[in-house]
Amino acid sequence: MSNQYNFKTLIGKYRDGQCSEEEKIVIESWLASELQKDLLSPSVFEIEAADVRMREVIDKHTLIRQSNSSPLWPRLVAAASILIFIGIGFYFYQNYDPLIPTASSQHDIAPGGNKAFLTLANGKRITLTDAKNGELAEQSGVKITKAADGQLVYTVSNVSNENNKKAYNTIETPRGGTYQVRLPDGTKVWLNAASTLRFPSSFARLVNRRVELLSGEAYFEVAKDKKHPFIVQTDRQDVEVLGTHFNINNYPDEASVKTTLLEGSIKIRNKFSLESKILKPNQQAAFTKEEINVTNVDAEEAIAWKNGLFTFDNESIESVMRKIARWYNVDVEFKSKNKDQVFSGTISRFENVSKVLEKLELTGGVHFKIEERRILVMK
Repeated sequence: MSNQYNFKTLIGKYRDGQCSEEEKIVIESWLASELQKDLLSPSVFEIEAADVRMREVIDKHTLIRQSNSSPLWPRLVAAASILIFIGIGFYFYQNYDPLIPTASSQHDIAPGGNKAFLTLANGKRITLTDAKNGELAEQSGVKITKAADGQLVYTVSNVSNENNKKAYNTIETPRGGTYQVRLPDGTKVWLNAASTLRFPSSFARLVNRRVELLSGEAYFEVAKDKKHPFIVQTDRQDVEVLGTHFNINNYPDEASVKTTLLEGSIKIRNKFSLESKILKPNQQAAFTKEEINVTNVDAEEAIAWKNGLFTFDNESIESVMRKIARWYNVDVEFKSKNKDQVFSGTISRFENVSKVLEKLELTGGVHFKIEERRILVMK
């Protein structure tokens, strides 16, 4: 009985996003095993918990919408529905009626994966997806290796070699691709789909460890080095750190550059006005029209993509579909003029696209159709 009570408590914590990393592993491993056995069915506990959570979310969103004088009840139900579905969605998904019209899976599309291209200083271009594990090249006294887990690793082998110390490498992920690289100083970088990072093949004898996020999204775990600041340049801002964890979203089709801090401290400098802001953990800086606006956020939501998840927080259908388009390498066409639908919740990025779309359709406010590598947004 005690174990049953603890497990029920764990489900509630998982649903509310309060689990530790160890607890997440326990609950997600259990859910995965139950999905494989196809034994899932909602218990009285889960149904009651879902009902309570549904009412809380609807009440909360109703209060927010009323304060904004915007009577959008269908959208409130939509946002609440997807939150509840995701909270115990593994249960309801197994009981979903396949007779209800959903996104066509006739031309289903698999999720993205480890795909990237590396361009060396000499112009040689390596397809990392197809490259065998082991040493790929050596330049500027640095060995470039593809590890067994697919990670690209830079290891200093000869610090006295200065011939090409300012030579740059570029790693780029296509749409539908993601990759991890460990830079020569030990800094770890995760690249999201459709992203490009340019960096020195060696940081030896450089005052600053300077890299360029030319476009896209990247999460950084910067190796500590007080004598050599780590600087990430984008087209509109510079981010300076000594050792910390943060995420930068710099897609050209997004309205702003968003920098989110998880650990440590970073300084963001506006390249145009030279205005600067210092972020604390769980703060996000949005660079819009040459201004830096700082807000408090749940930083874990910003790196959900790194952990294999889509996370939406009152996001418009257009924003949601931009993320889906990048990850599944598809084109999106809106047949519906109603783009006010909003979504909140979390969905796995490892599902085929039809499954992701089906879960979005459960809100009742949107319908999709898949045609080859194009998704039509209906209703």
